Amino acid sequence: MDQRAEEHAAIDNERRAFERRQAAFFTLAGHSTPQGNGATTASDLAEWEAANADWKAANAEIERIASEIRTGRRR
Repeated sequence: MDQRAEEHAAIDNERRAFERRQAAFFTLAGHSTPQGNGATTASDLAEWEAANADWKAANAEIERIASEIRTGRRR
């Protein structure tokens, strides 16, 4: 894959993963008082964990590419 295409794909993937993580966080926050009763559901917690793991993996890919740019291995 072309380096620029790889970079754009990594940025798009990180953005989608962040938005998923953000939506999962807002869902959990919605369970808190005063909006909710303070009880989260197992499925909401599972989605948060999955979304957070997905974002961490996508962010690690961005960090790898950024490191290659900073060290001159990628132009």
